[in-house]
Amino acid sequence: MKTLLALLDKLSIRSKLTVIITGISLVVLFSLFVVSVLTQRSMLREALKHEVQILAQDLSRNCSPALVFDDRQAAGETLGTLQSKPQVAFGSIVTVDGGLFAKYQRGPDLERSDKLRLDLPAGAKSEAFFVGDFLKVSQPILFNNEQIGTLNICAGLDRIQQVLLRYVTLGLIGLAGAALLAWLLALWLQGLISRPIENLAATMLTVSSEQDYSRRVAMERSDELGTLVENFNEMLNQIQVRDADLQEKQKRLNYLAHHDPLTGLANRLLFDDRLQHALANARRKSNKVALLFIDLDRFKNINDSLGHKTGDVILQAVADRLASAIRAGDTLARLGGDEFVVVSEQAVDYQGITMLAQKVQQILVPPVQVGSQELFVSGSIGVSVFPEDGECVESLMQCADVAMYQAKELGRNNYQFFTSGMTERAQESLLMENKLRKALDNRELLIHYQPQVDMASGAIIGMEALLRWQHPVMGLVSPGKFIPLAEETGLILPIGKWVLQEACNQAVLWQKEGYPDWTMAVNISPKQFWQADLLDTIEEVLAKTGFDPALLELEITESAIMQDAEKAIDAMYRIRERGIKLAIDDFGTGYSSLSCLRRFPLSKLKIDRSFTNDILHSDDRGAIAEGIMALARTLKLDVIAEGVEEAAQMEFLLAKGCTEGQGFYLGRPMPPEGLVDYYLHKVANKGEVPDASYTVWAGVGG
Repeated sequence: MKTLLALLDKLSIRSKLTVIITGISLVVLFSLFVVSVLTQRSMLREALKHEVQILAQDLSRNCSPALVFDDRQAAGETLGTLQSKPQVAFGSIVTVDGGLFAKYQRGPDLERSDKLRLDLPAGAKSEAFFVGDFLKVSQPILFNNEQIGTLNICAGLDRIQQVLLRYVTLGLIGLAGAALLAWLLALWLQGLISRPIENLAATMLTVSSEQDYSRRVAMERSDELGTLVENFNEMLNQIQVRDADLQEKQKRLNYLAHHDPLTGLANRLLFDDRLQHALANARRKSNKVALLFIDLDRFKNINDSLGHKTGDVILQAVADRLASAIRAGDTLARLGGDEFVVVSEQAVDYQGITMLAQKVQQILVPPVQVGSQELFVSGSIGVSVFPEDGECVESLMQCADVAMYQAKELGRNNYQFFTSGMTERAQESLLMENKLRKALDNRELLIHYQPQVDMASGAIIGMEALLRWQHPVMGLVSPGKFIPLAEETGLILPIGKWVLQEACNQAVLWQKEGYPDWTMAVNISPKQFWQADLLDTIEEVLAKTGFDPALLELEITESAIMQDAEKAIDAMYRIRERGIKLAIDDFGTGYSSLSCLRRFPLSKLKIDRSFTNDILHSDDRGAIAEGIMALARTLKLDVIAEGVEEAAQMEFLLAKGCTEGQGFYLGRPMPPEGLVDYYLHKVANKGEVPDASYTVWAGVGG
């Protein structure tokens, strides 16, 4: 009080009068207002009590015959008239022995209230009392002046609260009006403080609603408000710089979501969208749409013999040539690997489509210069035409794919239009399927392990297990050839279960032999992931092998979980509840949204080799890889880079904060015994045992 008086004494006379008048007025008016509200509340409660008691008396007389004749339906109908009384929340008829004869209930949770046990009989006299936000009225039901039961009614106080709210609102308005004069007297003084603050608040609101961080508050003051405004403007300046940087990164990520990072061409997502639009336009105008599926011949040989870096140079050169061959309005996309597609809406007849296919074929003829080497590239082209060969994206792609394989069968480096008689590929696929069905029983499937290392220390921290098929006649079959077939035919389910069991068995065996307790991560295919019994299958394998679920990590592709993000999140959480870790493989090649990614219960991101391969020669790819690492840190996820094939790549990744990697530079895939030798060699040379908390990876691909 002394402090307040001291402060008041320091004010000017005008300020003192303003404070005294405004304060006394508000105190007196508010006191009267509170008394008025309490009085009004009491009157409203008594009125409601009287109304409900009268209602209870009327209903008790109407319910008497139903009790006498044990007619529960009639009693229920009588209570049903309470529906017209919105303030009534519950009603019940209780027999003299305490049994519930009939009830009416407006709210579903009312019976669970310990304070409102309306199903218990009341006494022999009428009672009314308030319990919390409810009024309870008990009215004896008499027949020939003898009590045969009790009627209980529970009314809510919502209407009273609404009336009081209106009353309070009007009272506050009146209170505000009464204080207006005092406020006007003090307005000039308040303006010295309130106007600058309002200006600051308005600017903040504008910035928040319009996301315009270029706005500034114009004010020249030397007091605390001036300091506040100065700091606020400086904060906006920093936010503006960060927002511009964030928008630039978002544009780049959006671009990457729809374009192939290696060639800059449209990716599968953008290709599907443009083909859908092309088909819609063609339907309206009764035009044709040509789809050219281009697969480079023997490209795998180039990758295997000269390395992925050389292969990437060729892919970029092919992309540039194809882009120069198509016309404005056509769509060129890279689907992945060495597969390209062209969508043309301008080839109105088969002659024009043929000329386009020939032009594409001829543009690939000149050799590609890679360093001192000249490499020759050709392509097998499959052509399908809308509407003759199909009326949707899937059917046109399938027909073009069949025609492309026909072109390869005819010697490669040619183009083929799809015809209904092209059954060779289907027969080959069926034959391959039959062989694949026998491969599991004949023990032709095996797993090789590729080390993953801590690139800072050189210590082995885990390994990725890669599925291989060693056929007695066909030899080593590429996973890229049989895994899509397994996925398509459903064979991926037993194969995937076998991989999971073999990987867990191998991990347990290593543990028994004294090697570190590595975590075992298993690649789960899309078809496996969407199986309702996936968790049951995993638990069955864990039970058989005795492997600790806390040491198991499942690796899922972006495309698999984005088929239905909400269901995927639910499935992933059920897996995580079991104690199993989850990771996204080949991150950056799919189209998962960042908002969805934040909701996934993940433990690790794996940077795809397409970002690692050329990080030294492409600022964009280096920025992308760095962005993925930053994203992982933001989401508190581990991150590992695959495709590390030279020391400079490793040094770049280390400099950017990525310490885990795998690739030919760090170690090639090996059988289990080869990996053990490799591990022991690393230990012997480094003089240290790798940390047992790191991961061994297993999967059905790679």
